Amino acid sequence: MKKEDITQFAKKQGYDNVLYIGKWRGYDVYEPTFEGTGPYFVGPPLVILVRGRSIRMSTVEEAYKQLKS
Repeated sequence: MKKEDITQFAKKQGYDNVLYIGKWRGYDVYEPTFEGTGPYFVGPPLVILVRGRSIRMSTVEEAYKQLKS
């Protein structure tokens, strides 16, 4: 999947951009980011999971498991 598609998905979720952070359990993992300055309080550290043509936000449980790996 192209990064532009993943960025567009992130924008639909309320973010501005994405940062590729690696692989996890067969997924390409992207951190959704905001542009600008200041703290952003958005809740659990969700990530975007991409496998082939499938793209989705992680669950809260997956987000914490991915952080620990």
